[in-house]
Amino acid sequence: EGFVRQILGWREFLRHVYRTQPELEEANALEHTEPLPDLYWSGATRMNCLHQSVEQVRASGYAHHIQRLMVLGTFAQIAGVDPQELRRWFTAAFVDALDWVMVPNVIGMSQYADGGGFTSKPYAASANYIDKMSDYCGGCSYRKKEKLGDDACPFNSLYWDFIDRHLERWRGNPRMNMIRANWERRDDTGKAEIRDQATAVKARLRAGTL
Repeated sequence: EGFVRQILGWREFLRHVYRTQPELEEANALEHTEPLPDLYWSGATRMNCLHQSVEQVRASGYAHHIQRLMVLGTFAQIAGVDPQELRRWFTAAFVDALDWVMVPNVIGMSQYADGGGFTSKPYAASANYIDKMSDYCGGCSYRKKEKLGDDACPFNSLYWDFIDRHLERWRGNPRMNMIRANWERRDDTGKAEIRDQATAVKARLRAGTL
């Protein structure tokens, strides 16, 4: 990735991918079907990272790479949002919203919707990553270290639920071995609690009460 970015040029690479892989435009290898949450349009959520990122996009039509990929993109991916709905939102909301930019970036890089042809592992993370890369967690009413309960950061249960839903896919990916092993070491009760929490989070997300 460093070679591509610094030597070839990232946008030149994206243009090449868009030109040579037309199938990307409709890809949904992970079979995610959840509707795009209303909060992507309104910014109405207790999650400070998403609220601040969406409000910035609403005000300027722009967001930093980390906000795009690891906040807006990651949340949609781990929540199981239809990648085509997310792509349409990015296209409508951003000032640099050209198809040849958004299709590879959103479908390939952000959502792993091509099944790994663009990137070797999904860009998915829990609250720990958000906390390391930003100052959002300090001003959030959700608790970044908690996985269970009404005040637990939604990123945490959704992340591990995402890992669990696609567990068989990760078995063939050496870059996912450690994460997969961490999940498989959990006892059945712990796994069930995470799944139940993720189900509750998704219900609140659909209801607009997250």
